[in-house]
Amino acid sequence: MNTRVALVMHTILAALLVSAISARAASSPCTGPNGSRFNLEPRANAVVQAAESVAFLHNAAGAGLDLVLATATDERGLGGSTDAFYVQRSSANCAPDLEGGLPFISTAFDLFAPFGTPVAVADPVRNVFFIADLRFGTTTDDNGVGIVKATTASLLNESACPKGTQSSGSAGCFTASSVFNITTLNAFLSNPDLAVDPRTSGTGAGDVYAVVTQADPNNTLHNSVSLMACRNEDLNCSNSITISGSDLEGDFAWVQVRPDGEITISYSNTTFPGINPEDIKFVRCTPKGAPNAPSCSAPILITTEKTPIFASFIGDVPMSDVLYAKHAHRLESDGKTVTTFLVYDRCSVPVINYGFVESFCPKTDVVLTSSNDGGQTWSTIANVTNSAGQQFFGTVATDRSTGIVNIAYYSTERDAFQQRPQVFLAQIAPGTTTLGTPHLLTTASADAQASSPVMVLFEPQGLGDRLGLAADGTGTTGQSRAYVGFTWNSVFGTYGGVPMPDMNNHLTLLQY
Repeated sequence: MNTRVALVMHTILAALLVSAISARAASSPCTGPNGSRFNLEPRANAVVQAAESVAFLHNAAGAGLDLVLATATDERGLGGSTDAFYVQRSSANCAPDLEGGLPFISTAFDLFAPFGTPVAVADPVRNVFFIADLRFGTTTDDNGVGIVKATTASLLNESACPKGTQSSGSAGCFTASSVFNITTLNAFLSNPDLAVDPRTSGTGAGDVYAVVTQADPNNTLHNSVSLMACRNEDLNCSNSITISGSDLEGDFAWVQVRPDGEITISYSNTTFPGINPEDIKFVRCTPKGAPNAPSCSAPILITTEKTPIFASFIGDVPMSDVLYAKHAHRLESDGKTVTTFLVYDRCSVPVINYGFVESFCPKTDVVLTSSNDGGQTWSTIANVTNSAGQQFFGTVATDRSTGIVNIAYYSTERDAFQQRPQVFLAQIAPGTTTLGTPHLLTTASADAQASSPVMVLFEPQGLGDRLGLAADGTGTTGQSRAYVGFTWNSVFGTYGGVPMPDMNNHLTLLQY
């Protein structure tokens, strides 16, 4: 066979393989009207699972098979923990092969139990995942931030990390763990977030960064934002540092790592949440190599939002929303410029306040701004979509292989009564800051008013409080995936033989 014929045949076979993978994804339950329920809970007397986060490693489970790790609040209390994880490792159908509660973490201080808000990230260079969540001491009056690490090898090992529901413990799925920022409960922690530096060289390469809100122990009305740096290999972490400066109400922090290794944090601050205008701030930090803490600049003001939402009921959807600014970075074609995209939810009209109870926002929007000078200046804030209804829970992630920026959100725009949401994903093409036409990912709609009749402690309201989003690929058109984790009630449970809608964590994707 001559070289030209061999080359043609190789090209045809490669095209057929990509076509087969694309066809499999197109026909997958993951891309169905409701996405796919991403847990293994039996349907009898089912309780709520509310999606928190999603991460994945491209093709790590085999050709065309992503290793997907999602987290959720799971009211079954798997292994004594409502902080649960779910893993797809042997299919491309957004169906989990295993699930379990996050393990307890033993330290010199105490045995720390998982308590809430599990967030996951993937390190595609080292083929590992990290999950952070809040922790409570089981015998002491302490709380902290816990972090666990799972390698591709550990999650694919069916002996150490067996398939199915791990109701008695899941420590075999994880290879390292740590608890940091340990403090007493009068300095209560909330809203953790996590990022990893995927670089292979340079100061801080591979380091893992966590942020968390910490209450002022001397004044419960005040909060600050803390940052920690941990080593990738063993989760040896730095002391926490306060990065919110003199702000008295720093909260809802979101951390990312730029392509050059610089750490960035966005957060909000106000003198009285839900009443006064709310500042959105941006901080830049220089890595020092964990377990050394980074050095950080003073916070930069991005904007002052005059119609913020804070625990506000939104339109006719029976749930509440908050201003939670989230950002992602994109390296431009010159190999030097970094563009930062930031999204958040806001009220497009003045919020109606009812004293010290939750306020009401008749119309919510997801908005976008960007910066190409390290956060010093920002573009005019614009709506992600000008559609009718409610748009909320906006989140953003960059596909580093293509430079495509993905923005996911719920929207009720296609419901005549503006009550039933669907999941949308808008994209920004490389080299531009202009949004393309949003993709509708779930053609069916959820009913936020319908929920499981089984009431349990700490049950999330409605559709939870966020979407999970992760994007990556090979750089070749058609081989990138954007996964969205969301809360949905298209699946029915049975209660005394009567079928009723049940809230579950779901997963869907866009292949592009």
